[in-house]
Amino acid sequence: MKKTVSIIYTVFVVVALLCVIAFFGWKTYQSRALRISDFVARTDEYTHRLSESLSDYRDVDTEVALAEKLMADDPALIAIQVYSHDDGLRLSVVKPVAGEFSRTPIADSDRFDGFPAGIRYHKVNKSMRVADMQGLEVTFVSAILSGAEIRNNLMIILITVLGLFAITLVLILIKPREQSIEAEEDETSDYQSDDIMDDTSAFVGNDDDFNLPDFDQADRIDENDLLQSSPEFGESMLMEDDFSLPDLDDMPSDTAGIISMPGNEMISRLELELERAASFNQDLSLLVFNGKSNAEEHIRSSYTYKDLVFVLDNGEVAVIEINKDLDTSLSMTEEFIRDRIDKTGSRGMRAGIASRNGRLISAERLFNEAENALRKTDETKNIVAFRSDPEKYREYLKSQEN
Repeated sequence: MKKTVSIIYTVFVVVALLCVIAFFGWKTYQSRALRISDFVARTDEYTHRLSESLSDYRDVDTEVALAEKLMADDPALIAIQVYSHDDGLRLSVVKPVAGEFSRTPIADSDRFDGFPAGIRYHKVNKSMRVADMQGLEVTFVSAILSGAEIRNNLMIILITVLGLFAITLVLILIKPREQSIEAEEDETSDYQSDDIMDDTSAFVGNDDDFNLPDFDQADRIDENDLLQSSPEFGESMLMEDDFSLPDLDDMPSDTAGIISMPGNEMISRLELELERAASFNQDLSLLVFNGKSNAEEHIRSSYTYKDLVFVLDNGEVAVIEINKDLDTSLSMTEEFIRDRIDKTGSRGMRAGIASRNGRLISAERLFNEAENALRKTDETKNIVAFRSDPEKYREYLKSQEN
């Protein structure tokens, strides 16, 4: 869920930024297009007036005065030039922003055509029709977008970016998940008299010095514990070289603890998932919860794949955890049961866990291991997990072939 929220928030931030940029970009484009259209229309009038002045007076000073008047009436104009390709400049009136073109034809330069000047300014060339004076052209340059407008748009985008960054920073600093964990750890002080470390007891491998965080030294079981003559739970017992796994048919009767197989639906699905896990070289874990906790709804809502949660005939609930090893399933189960203990105040929910652990194992045997692990739970051990030794298991299979 946390990863999903992060992805959704990231998408939201990216979309919000793109929307803001697109909005102001489109708004600026429309404003610029409208102003260019209006400027081009005005240049037709300006060209006509300059042509009449040149035809009537043939006086440069009069032409300059007219150009200065046009620029005074239209503050957006920054340059007016009349030039001939044969004779060069005849008239050049420019504002300081285009001061370098006071004696240089603008038409021969791309100064106002490229980026970024092409965004702020627009250049228009018009031919002049003057009797006895052929080849005259006039160039007008107008400011389309002011620097203030561009700065305002950029400032709004910057404020949006800073706002989203501030929200992200606040979410990072709050760390609601860590706070909830800290609060949960504080609440454990209420259970000190019963030693909260015993709320869940779990198998964690063959290493004697392995300790699970927030839990006491874990109890362990291995394949030897499936034997009728298994040692008292809580002891650690390594498999001997001559150890043989019992067949399911050799398990004791129900009065002595036989495990009845669940319905065909659960076993068939487990067999299918085991084959799939083996083909992809993935792990798989099976969880069996006792039927006394009446927590089927909570179990089903806490696991991703609802179709991999099965209610057995005896009231127990089996959960197939695909692509999860024993340690991962154990950690998630501890968190789930700890949450149920905190909410209900009852330690009635228990679980047994077994995993494929690299073995080519049948669904019945994996269920048998998980069920036996569940039977090892008691009032002080809410979880027991069964881990096999793949090497010993392969040796066992070879011995059966012989």
